[in-house]
Amino acid sequence: MSVMVGVAIKNSAVWLPRFLYQLDKLSDVSRVVFIYGPSQDPTLDILKRWENETAHSTEIILEPMMKTPLSAAEIAPLYEDFQNIIGEEGWEDETHFLLIDSDIMEVPNDLIQRLKEQNKDIIAPFVWVDRANPPQFFDTHCFRFYSYRFHPFNPPDPYDGKPFEVDSVGSCYLVKREVFERVPYDNPHPHMKFCETALNDGYEVWAHPGIKILHLDVQKVGLTKTPIEILRGQVFTPPPFIKKDGTIIEEEVFASDLINAYVWGIVE
Repeated sequence: MSVMVGVAIKNSAVWLPRFLYQLDKLSDVSRVVFIYGPSQDPTLDILKRWENETAHSTEIILEPMMKTPLSAAEIAPLYEDFQNIIGEEGWEDETHFLLIDSDIMEVPNDLIQRLKEQNKDIIAPFVWVDRANPPQFFDTHCFRFYSYRFHPFNPPDPYDGKPFEVDSVGSCYLVKREVFERVPYDNPHPHMKFCETALNDGYEVWAHPGIKILHLDVQKVGLTKTPIEILRGQVFTPPPFIKKDGTIIEEEVFASDLINAYVWGIVE
């Protein structure tokens, strides 16, 4: 067993049982680590019950900074928590890190093995919306190819189902430990920043259209009142992000950002 699975989680009780069932299906897992934020629902109770029932070694870590609402521009330290503990004493055999969002609704049983066998620095499966008809790609914000966002109904697939290099990924991706330990996360949009820095450091980022996972359909569970087809093409204007050097960046925010905003308690 060699893969540490990391999940940042808060206010996820509605869909959490189905997500945990997907984690139970995975093999080649050393442990599952939850970075937990205090919730207004039974998320913690569900996690503790699952911890007692699952075959996976499990850790639930309270992240103090998650006691207050976080903006999408402030969550990089959550992923740094995972970087600080991978391969720690007793877990030296961990060779990879799998980041997975807590609203992933379906994964193949052999997800980890299929991603590992590609032997890439960073690689992600394609993330589709659960039970959407017609099929819709979910994470059109983080997944980018030649600087363009993936199209929700026609994402790129240049090699007919085979993996290809991309600019960035999100929602779920596997990282080699040596890459995960060396490449920092930064705000805003930590997944994109992580991929950007990795590329600048000479690592490669890949996406695999032949490996598919399903993401929660946020419209069906009432997280948004706007049809997802409209949200996919709509630009929202958030407060400007301020970099460490004081530079102000005005970045568009799409549907995936609104979903994260809801989960982290930024919006009602």
